[in-house]
Amino acid sequence: MKAKKNGQAWRKLTASAGTAALIMGLLAGCSGNGGSNDGGNADPEASANGGASPAGQQTEAPKQEPYKMSIMLTSYNPEFMDPEGEIYKRLEERTNTDLTLTWVPSTTYSDKLSATVASGELPSAILVLDQKLPYIVNSVRSGMFWEIGPYLKDYPNLGRMSDIALNAISIDGKVYGLYRERDLARDGLMLRKDWLDNLGLKEPATIDEYYEVLKAFVQNDPDQNGKADTTGLAEQQVAAGWRAMLAWHGGPADWELKDGKASPAHLSPAYMDTMKFYKKLYDEKLINLDFAVVKDGKQLINGATAGSWIANLNDAQGIEESVKKVVPTGAITMVNALEGPADLRSPGGSGSYGLFMIPKTSVKTEEELKAVLNFFDKVSDEDMQNMLINGLEGRQFTLENGQYVKTTDSKMLVEYGMGDSTQLAVLRDKITTYGGPLVHMRNEMWQKNAEIAVSNPFQPFISDTYSERGSELNKIIEDARIKFIMGLIDEAGWNDAVAKWRKDGGDKIIEEYTQAYKAVNP
Repeated sequence: MKAKKNGQAWRKLTASAGTAALIMGLLAGCSGNGGSNDGGNADPEASANGGASPAGQQTEAPKQEPYKMSIMLTSYNPEFMDPEGEIYKRLEERTNTDLTLTWVPSTTYSDKLSATVASGELPSAILVLDQKLPYIVNSVRSGMFWEIGPYLKDYPNLGRMSDIALNAISIDGKVYGLYRERDLARDGLMLRKDWLDNLGLKEPATIDEYYEVLKAFVQNDPDQNGKADTTGLAEQQVAAGWRAMLAWHGGPADWELKDGKASPAHLSPAYMDTMKFYKKLYDEKLINLDFAVVKDGKQLINGATAGSWIANLNDAQGIEESVKKVVPTGAITMVNALEGPADLRSPGGSGSYGLFMIPKTSVKTEEELKAVLNFFDKVSDEDMQNMLINGLEGRQFTLENGQYVKTTDSKMLVEYGMGDSTQLAVLRDKITTYGGPLVHMRNEMWQKNAEIAVSNPFQPFISDTYSERGSELNKIIEDARIKFIMGLIDEAGWNDAVAKWRKDGGDKIIEEYTQAYKAVNP
């Protein structure tokens, strides 16, 4: 549906500073509210008499006409951003655009994106959530999208983009999109603090200490109701905490370089150690025994029956709010990482979620490309970042004793799409964080994790076999992992599954990743 206002290697290429300054001046446009530095400038060479008009008054250079720009992106809410609202107006004013936003429900976005790319009828910028999808890679290689890496240094905000995140989204060593920033390593351990307090325990610092906490959560009546009705760790079919637990046991983040070749996590000794740890939890009933069929394990801790959850630490605030509805005295605390055989480690991600790609079919010239980049640079100004993420004070929220209080006015909520305005944010490095202690603790934990993050060295590379058959090959390993934890197969059965993975395409994936890596790192 459409809402429209009525009426590294890529860093080595340089451009003329004078040309860049001229382009930025032309594209700056009119100033929006909120402290823009992009006001109109008088032309010093407007006339032969030093810029004075015949009447003796200064003249100003004409403003550039707003650039007609369109973006397709995801919506997670039933109401789209109001194109007549204040936030929309400020977006257009600051970026000097006549902006059209096409919102697509997140549940159908994948299909819509595929059909739109296939049609060739593309907007000025399109949100791509997974740039390694075969049809996206093929479109890039066919020349459909602009390579934007060499241009980033010319923009004050885009020039700050992380080399790690840019590398992660690159295709064949080049950058074809503007990533949406996320913290590098977000997973950690969330625990019922009131249960720890009831049992006289402190937050665990090691894997062994965590195991002892789980035993106490199950065996020592942490909720003090006189019943044996508690679970230690809440888990689910698609394991929420697996990558974190594997890293804590010394394992890699998905893939690692071993003996000069690509090697998947499930071939590491730490993977077997982690499976044995989970099997121990299963055998001793310290984990929910139905985890293999549970779609959302978080509901167990939300419902106050489980004592811990390993996943994105962003969950903590919502979990505590849910727990308090059941147990008013309930509380949550968190630990960013547990120390294991390889000290402190945290599984790193890409540092982003999705990227905006710019098609050559709709953005035909370099001048137009720079206008689109100007839009994303301007929305990365500090005040604009905060407007997109938090809304406008006095409209979408108020501050009461320093606390963020969201409005209940439906018109104001629709003005920023019930929060969907965040989907437009590229950089988030200058956001003012509002919220209680858990929100600030989460940010501190993310910063700690970034310092101990384990990265996947093969993240930027593409394996055609994985693109085509990755899902079915992953299922072989996932099914065997679950069966091992439940005691349905032993180590020999696990090895059989790994052999099948290798035979059915795994060895080919290893070969392709290795070749791609060596092409860039000879």
